[in-house]
Amino acid sequence: MTLINRLSDDCLELIFIACDGCPWTLCTLSQVCRQWYAISHRPSVWRKLVIDKPNFHAAYTRLLSSSLVQAVRSLYLSKPIESRHAHLRPLPFQHLTQIEHLHTSNLCLAEIDHVSQQLVTKSDKLGWLVCTEIETWCDSRRFSADLIQKHTYLERVQFEFKEDGHSGFAPIHTLSKLNGELTLVKSFRLTSIRDEELLDQRNILTILENTEETRDELYHLADIERYDQGIQILLQSWDNISYELNHKYEFMKSLRLLERLHFGFCFAWTPLVWRETFGTVMQHNAGLSHLSLHGWDQLGKLSKVGHRCSVIQPVRADAEAAISECFAMMSQLEQLQLVDFSIGPGLLGEHMPKSIQYLEIEYTRAFPSHFTEPSDIWLLVGPIKDFVAVVFSNACDKTRKLVIRLDPSLAAEVEINPFFKEEPFLESIQNELKDKNIEIIIS
Repeated sequence: MTLINRLSDDCLELIFIACDGCPWTLCTLSQVCRQWYAISHRPSVWRKLVIDKPNFHAAYTRLLSSSLVQAVRSLYLSKPIESRHAHLRPLPFQHLTQIEHLHTSNLCLAEIDHVSQQLVTKSDKLGWLVCTEIETWCDSRRFSADLIQKHTYLERVQFEFKEDGHSGFAPIHTLSKLNGELTLVKSFRLTSIRDEELLDQRNILTILENTEETRDELYHLADIERYDQGIQILLQSWDNISYELNHKYEFMKSLRLLERLHFGFCFAWTPLVWRETFGTVMQHNAGLSHLSLHGWDQLGKLSKVGHRCSVIQPVRADAEAAISECFAMMSQLEQLQLVDFSIGPGLLGEHMPKSIQYLEIEYTRAFPSHFTEPSDIWLLVGPIKDFVAVVFSNACDKTRKLVIRLDPSLAAEVEINPFFKEEPFLESIQNELKDKNIEIIIS
């Protein structure tokens, strides 16, 4: 008698469960003997189901039409990268009436929408909707809140787009009709999303800057009046975009039990969006302990879009003031991550919650491509020293952690930057946090 034959049925059941929801492995094991056949048909073995081979469509159809899938609680659906542009052939997912967790990878939004629609039943129990490596170039569906609002009991929502989200159609966030709330969500992650309004903002900033440059050439009162009228029209267009953005993100105001929030890009967010939308989210979620924000360039200042425009400077300053107000509301925040998030003067006041134990600041190659002089590097990296001093200003018995990640090309520029000649960047951070009981990691 072999060793495996000495195992009890319960031990074999644990081994079958460890097959991790692969139907082909389970079907093969069921053909070994009657004992294994019986064990392979236990509901516990089929709590998880993985569908990752689109070419086996007929076999999947038979499986999903069988009684075995009544036990499935977690569905993992993915496509090989080489077939990511081809839509999945329809499968009878409506037979999966007990799904609690849906995980997808390499699917486009149209496919995710189709599958999740099939899982909306009278007994809808979907608690996790986790979508990673979302295909960006499919133009049949763009992101909108109705993708997630159709499910009543969601506790975890995660939409992460492939690459950086700057390319493709799907990551463009469009306005959708609010038809539900997300009152039970504890973890919300929406990253590499972008706003089409950003292009309109950049156009307005460019026109404002060019218009200002001609101001000194005007001598006649009529020309000056036309100039002032033109500026007011542009600012009104800016305000209209701000209201549209705020309306588009209203769905986030229904988040009331958040513990973790990962969001970005925030490039287009105006003071109104920070206060009315994000500020409301902070007010309603006192228990928020993990926050990650992606993409903020001070409304084009760091990307050198209208960066010399004086008319828009008060708006930029007000936006930073609004961000500071939001940070001040997070009394329970323990972990803060800022990715490609420009730290301007408005974020250096005494507004940061004293509860932060872990701070991570990361800069990719998003900004350096716009830099033309050494001072640009200083504007991005220089404020980090003062910012971490504010975050870790209070004494703490526990060892806190600071992680700074710089793209290799950016790190090389920082190393030779004349603004860091007297005090190297790493040394300046270490000196600022000396005797603070803080572990510092710079990579």
